[in-house]
Amino acid sequence: MGYTRYWYRPRELNAERFSAFVAACSEACAELAESAADVAFTEEEVRFEGSPGCETFLIERVSTGGRAEEPVFEFCKTQRLPYDAAVERCLQTLKEHFPEVEIPEPA
Repeated sequence: MGYTRYWYRPRELNAERFSAFVAACSEACAELAESAADVAFTEEEVRFEGSPGCETFLIERVSTGGRAEEPVFEFCKTQRLPYDAAVERCLQTLKEHFPEVEIPEPA
């Protein structure tokens, strides 16, 4: 099955707080950039690719995934490959800016 990061979040994240999250996430992950590809830190998303065969890590300001009810369940299978450290750092930063986000232990 592989190593997977999970989180629960509101469908829509406050735009001003999301902007601050994007800036902090970009700065926090700068040293980890070489472990990810196709990196995007925008006002609407944080996204980057891992190694071939891994899933794209994506945090959208307004989630388009998950179930209809809240909280929205999202995940990213990283297989503990090098970009997992960047995924973990972004999730920690997300939690700092949005305390309502729940991040269970990875499995």
